[in-house]
Amino acid sequence: MTEWTITCYNGRQYTLPVPLAWQLDYGLGSPCDSFWVKVLWTEGQEDVLADATRMTVRQGTEILFTGVVDECCCQWSEEGRTAEITGRGMQALLLDNQAEAADYGQATLGDILQNYVTPYGIQLAGAVSLPGVWGFSVGSGSSCWKVVYQFARYYAGVTPRFDRQGRLVLSGWGNSAPIQLDQTAPVTKLALREKRYGVLSQVTVKDVSGWMRQTEVNADFQARGGQCSRVILLPRNTSYQARRYNARFQLDRSAAQLRQVEVTAAMAFAAWPGDLVQLTRSGWSRNGIYRVQESRVTMGEDGYETTLVLGDPDAVL
Repeated sequence: MTEWTITCYNGRQYTLPVPLAWQLDYGLGSPCDSFWVKVLWTEGQEDVLADATRMTVRQGTEILFTGVVDECCCQWSEEGRTAEITGRGMQALLLDNQAEAADYGQATLGDILQNYVTPYGIQLAGAVSLPGVWGFSVGSGSSCWKVVYQFARYYAGVTPRFDRQGRLVLSGWGNSAPIQLDQTAPVTKLALREKRYGVLSQVTVKDVSGWMRQTEVNADFQARGGQCSRVILLPRNTSYQARRYNARFQLDRSAAQLRQVEVTAAMAFAAWPGDLVQLTRSGWSRNGIYRVQESRVTMGEDGYETTLVLGDPDAVL
């Protein structure tokens, strides 16, 4: 059984009644982790819920989710007095706060954490060492999350993400053995999704003057009729290799969404984002090893259910 605890702005904590239903969504930065929970409430508790700023979900001693409360709704209907609370993971704080435009001669991990992460009370999950970046620029209007993502993913090859304790993870995937989803697993649905929308066929990056430009194409997608281009404006002093990498990265990242497998199983917490999954099902032609890109866990009238979005284990995310 899960335990849901809200923390108010003044530090007061309140454990919610046993939920009637809930949903936890986990991802790898896009989309942001999120939660929804529905509980019974009694008259007079509205002010407590209105003061809530954080949500922590536990199962025994294990933390399953840590996040930001976005909305509380107390309502009366035929099923009685209920309250619904929704919110997002701690990444929301970096998404919601805008960074000032800045140019660094050399940006270090310490600079990035000090200016764009720790001011929002976010901790780092374990010690990491990422290389400094020469000529790193923060564009006007960028969110703090975009700054962190560009620094870690563009230049260090690490996909930044948040763990279930709400800490920022800046390390690789690890070498855990794949989770087996074979004939014995309670899989209730399999779906293969071919999603062309959003996949880029061409990306052009250029500086603000328009004189320096570099174009990269996804030849395979173009050959299959793909027509979706983007133009990215970079600072004037961006090097040739940086422009090329920026363009290629955008192409590869969008291509990761072209083909995905969705697995629904009648169980709770079948796998977490980043995990490897070995899919082995009879009558299914897309068996193999995948990486979990999203995980949605729900509890309702029919019990527990997990839906996994699986993709290429080597895809750019």
